[in-house]
Amino acid sequence: MKLVTAKNYLKSENVKQGDIITFLDEGALVASAKYTYEDGTPRKDFILKVKHNDQECDMRLNATNKKVLIKAFGDETATWIGKTARLVTADIMVNGKIMKTIVMNPIGGANTQYEA
Repeated sequence: MKLVTAKNYLKSENVKQGDIITFLDEGALVASAKYTYEDGTPRKDFILKVKHNDQECDMRLNATNKKVLIKAFGDETATWIGKTARLVTADIMVNGKIMKTIVMNPIGGANTQYEA
C-alpha cells in the first residue's frame, strides 16, 4: 500500500448516473485534513486511485461502499486492481444533513448487481 497525496478527488457532482470506474491501486489510509475525532485526532480516510472518464483521480470510500466492495471482491484490496464498479448518486443522510453521495455497484465478483 502506498500513500496517496494527490488532491484530485472524484466528487458526486462529477458523476453521471451509470458512470464506470476502474480501480488502479490497492488504496491507502490517509489522515483527514478536514475531519477529526472529538479528541482532535485526525480521522483516517480510505483513498483509492480510480480511472473515471479516462482520467485518474482519488476516491474517498465511505463505510457503505467499502462493505459493498469487500462483499463483491474480497477483503484484500490489492485484488481489486483492474476491477470495475458502476456509479450512481443518491441523497443520503450524513451527520444529520442530506448530502449527494456516490453509491457503488461492483461489476462482476460475488454478490454483485451488474455483470461486465
